[in-house]
Amino acid sequence: MLRRFEIYPVDPAASDAAKAAMTIGIRDCGKYVPELLHSAIGHAESETTLNFVWEHAYASPRAYQRYMAHPYHAAILDRFLLNDSPEQIILANDYGLGLVGYDIETPDYLLPAGAARRVVALQLAQGVEQRFAAIAAEEAQRGAMINSIFQYNSFAARWFDGETETGLPTNWTHLWEQGFATMAAARAFQPQWREMAGDSVIDAIELLYEVEAGFGYPQAAGG
Repeated sequence: MLRRFEIYPVDPAASDAAKAAMTIGIRDCGKYVPELLHSAIGHAESETTLNFVWEHAYASPRAYQRYMAHPYHAAILDRFLLNDSPEQIILANDYGLGLVGYDIETPDYLLPAGAARRVVALQLAQGVEQRFAAIAAEEAQRGAMINSIFQYNSFAARWFDGETETGLPTNWTHLWEQGFATMAAARAFQPQWREMAGDSVIDAIELLYEVEAGFGYPQAAGG
């Protein structure tokens, strides 16, 4: 299974109608594209300009490739995303954090609508993956998290087919998803991983959002 994120800065000057149309079109994509297994969006809090997250999944790279060629992708989604579209409301992403993801056997990431997700994009030093995995596991046991997944950011090292390796370095080597029952619980959580990891972490970006479930999630709004 390919777990994928699209992360964007939305133009603050975009109209409410345009932002609503993009939100619904992305969130409910699975109603029209059968390859999409799970779909949810979030309006993220971040220290960066990145403020919109689409989390979704496909059974395989082949399913993902069919999604990429689906008419809904070009007719609905690309209206808001592509530079040559007059309806684009997505700004340039200056962080190298746009299309990311990983492989996973089962959808352990699923959270009910209204739960909170913190996605931490990490650039780890070479050779420290196991050490950080242990730190992430320790953090997840401290009581507030209801979900924790730490994975190598394999998608960032692939072409748009979801499987061919680019051979190019990526700014963000790993992803860590943290789930919380509510936004209040997520905001109240006092992380210790930065102090524990020390110079194992070269850089990190955190995005926190309420899960707006659109397809395939518990209590999904779109089916």
